[in-house]
Amino acid sequence: MREKLRLSDLSVLYVCLSEGWSTIERRCIADASYFRNIGGSAFILCHEGSLVDKEAEREVIPRVYFPTDLSKWRSKANFYFQIQLILQKQQIDLIHSYNYESLMPLGMILKGLPQIPMVFTFNESIAWKKSSFFDKWFVSRTDSIFTFSPNIRELAVESFPVSRRKIHVTGAGIDFPSKINRALHPETKKKIMTFVPRNEDDLSTLRLFVDAIPPLLYQLESKGFHQQLIFTFLTDISWYDHPLYDSIKRMILERHLEMSISFETRPLSSTSFQDCDVFVGLPTKELFSDLDLYALVTQTPVLLPRTSTRQHVVKQGKFGETYHPDDGRELKDKLSRILTNYHSYLDELSGVELELQEQHHFERYAEELYAHYEKLYSQRLRYTQKKKKLA
Repeated sequence: MREKLRLSDLSVLYVCLSEGWSTIERRCIADASYFRNIGGSAFILCHEGSLVDKEAEREVIPRVYFPTDLSKWRSKANFYFQIQLILQKQQIDLIHSYNYESLMPLGMILKGLPQIPMVFTFNESIAWKKSSFFDKWFVSRTDSIFTFSPNIRELAVESFPVSRRKIHVTGAGIDFPSKINRALHPETKKKIMTFVPRNEDDLSTLRLFVDAIPPLLYQLESKGFHQQLIFTFLTDISWYDHPLYDSIKRMILERHLEMSISFETRPLSSTSFQDCDVFVGLPTKELFSDLDLYALVTQTPVLLPRTSTRQHVVKQGKFGETYHPDDGRELKDKLSRILTNYHSYLDELSGVELELQEQHHFERYAEELYAHYEKLYSQRLRYTQKKKKLA
């Protein structure tokens, strides 16, 4: 153990064993990049060939691989021995995990390594009733839980066998546009954007949205709404490489919507939403989505699948609306409400980016991350030194 603490002297293992590409995976890459950039040693434990692996390679972050999932005890036992070798070989000082499934085996290992703190970023639904006593005991080894919003923190307080003081709201740590340019939004046209994840291979959630378009167009026309609507499908890889591209094109042709729908590829950042008039979020399993914030910080009204977190995000209809994730009719009606009362939502959104900066700006998040790493490592250092003296 090092006597004098400098974060640039430490090595952090970032554990992200998921195959998808959503808020939590993007957060893992951003955290590891930040820690590497301040001079620390960052390693990502992931599945070889996963999207996390590919993004980490692009960011030149070293990876170590675990070949199987953690759904069976045999895999967890293998994980147990492999992690011990990684901790010794890479001389890891702190572990930051992003998947609940890895918490139990990590906690089991760290019960015998009291000098290493563990952080968990929580953004997924879990079922504690199915967890055993030993699961809860090992998970209780977690030193700190990061959450993106106050209501997710309250859910974590209810869900995890750790002290309330160990659960923190860090915000989402996203970038903000230097300038919001509403001149990019022509009054004669409305651009309605939705994001299709690069690994999405199920057409059902997008089909709900596409099937709502024809009745929406008819309903708006009957109300005397004459602005042109362009429905844009956004992703962050080439559409020609997207697993759903051919299926989406076929679905559009079957509904004769080819003149109303466009495809765009952009990196995920706030500037990518500058010319969006309405953002429609598709149903997802994550509790909190950075996409929702990217839209809001550019003063874009949102229509989001209904969860307690997203109801809080839209401020009970001030900044947008929510819909039941299985109800295409409600999706259509709420989108019609936003479009026909568009300027009311814009008035409510004026200046919202200033409020969100205090909660979710990357600089604020980075300060929180740095402070927590420093505090947790120092606490563990003092704890182990005290135990040595008593022994």
